[in-house]
Amino acid sequence: MKGLILIILNLIFATSFSQTVTPHSVPGEFASDYYEVKVNGQPVQVFHAGLNVYFASFDFVGNADVKVISNYNSNSYSGQTSNKDIIKVDEKGYWGGEVNIRPLSKNIRPILNGTDVSFSLSEAGQYSVERVGKSNFKDDVIFLFANRPDKNIPKLTAKNLIRLKAGIHHRNIDLKSGQTLYLDAGAVLFGAINVWDAKNVSILGRGTVVYYGPQSETHDDGWKNQKNWHPLTTNNVQGLTVRGVTFVGKSRTWTIQTHSTFDAIFDNIKILAVNPQNINGDGIDWYGGGRAKVINSFIRSMDDCFAFFTKESCNDMWATTKNTEGEVKNIHIENCVLWTTLANVFRIGFNGQSLTTDNISMKNCDIIHITKSEWYAPWSLFCMVSPNGKGKAKHSNYLFENIRFEEPTALFGLQNPESSFQNLILKDITMIGEPISSLIKNNTRNITFNNVILNGKLVASEKDIPMKTGNLKIENVSYLQKK
Repeated sequence: MKGLILIILNLIFATSFSQTVTPHSVPGEFASDYYEVKVNGQPVQVFHAGLNVYFASFDFVGNADVKVISNYNSNSYSGQTSNKDIIKVDEKGYWGGEVNIRPLSKNIRPILNGTDVSFSLSEAGQYSVERVGKSNFKDDVIFLFANRPDKNIPKLTAKNLIRLKAGIHHRNIDLKSGQTLYLDAGAVLFGAINVWDAKNVSILGRGTVVYYGPQSETHDDGWKNQKNWHPLTTNNVQGLTVRGVTFVGKSRTWTIQTHSTFDAIFDNIKILAVNPQNINGDGIDWYGGGRAKVINSFIRSMDDCFAFFTKESCNDMWATTKNTEGEVKNIHIENCVLWTTLANVFRIGFNGQSLTTDNISMKNCDIIHITKSEWYAPWSLFCMVSPNGKGKAKHSNYLFENIRFEEPTALFGLQNPESSFQNLILKDITMIGEPISSLIKNNTRNITFNNVILNGKLVASEKDIPMKTGNLKIENVSYLQKK
């Protein structure tokens, strides 16, 4: 009998020891009770990023049993959202009788009980808890940023390290060569980070950068490459590591803008654009540069998730006076979750640019939502647009593998006839819903469709890719089926 009791106690101890949760705190100014979150029975504070967007962050070991509670109709709710008046709730309640946990590829099956949603997580990642049928940028959403414990914490007393402890820090930070900025869980930098003419810089931790700048609300100033103009801006940098940090952009400006930056790694970062105008809130933009990795990360942008430009074009974005030259090469994106509320996943050429992009890859990514509006060309995976007809961009050697679209979109929105696109492999691509008609007006050739399935149908010929009338044909196309 004693042996049996000892075995049971050991099992209980092992289970409790191997399944732990460390919630990330939220300063009172950003904390919200619109949702409540509990993980393995522990409360996890909710961060109100802006508009209707909320998130809760935590580290965990083992599995995480999650409960999300909506306080929409609660008498105790204090009203921390700008959209409460337009949220429509019928007799099915706030969740509408069903809940989606995205990415759908994770196959998470939530249990709905009134206002409570319960489910389990077995792996780290970024998850979106949504009312079914709601994907507009004005709709409520709460994200869960579930992290494994950080095993690469630097020495926090090092001379070259700037540490921000839990709480709000009102400042802009300029980082120099060899410096590390570390944001503790619960730290909020209310300002901007600038990295100029530097090498081997790191931005680490579990904290949040919230940027609210002076940009115009009536036109696009977000493209400027200057200090204090984005949550994170770089210029002439070699060696950049950004890991674990959440970036919230509340202004009409791009989120992470890199200029002439090489050898950058963005790992487990989260980008949330929450400007009320739903425009010019790009995810990551490259003004020249390359040799970059974006891995294990989450982007909810209010424009393109990723965009490539020449480094000179930042001085003349609309390029009315000159053509600019430059290149972006060797960009690798993997294990990411993407949501664009306006525009495209990739903007790969703009007006006034003789841009060369080469060796771009994306693997194992979920595109959970995509815009339903047009900007010169269809909302799409790839967009080349040049309103003034000067975008002489050349793009080659793209590999996209194991990409899952949870909403229908166009694969191509290639509006500019002066650009070219060649050597593209689309492999193991799935799309839920009838695809949007693609647009191809440029020189596009050497494209391989390998096990591309749109709305349950294999792409086996050109007729399986809906096109707008007047399109050019793709030259030298291969259609393969997975064996």
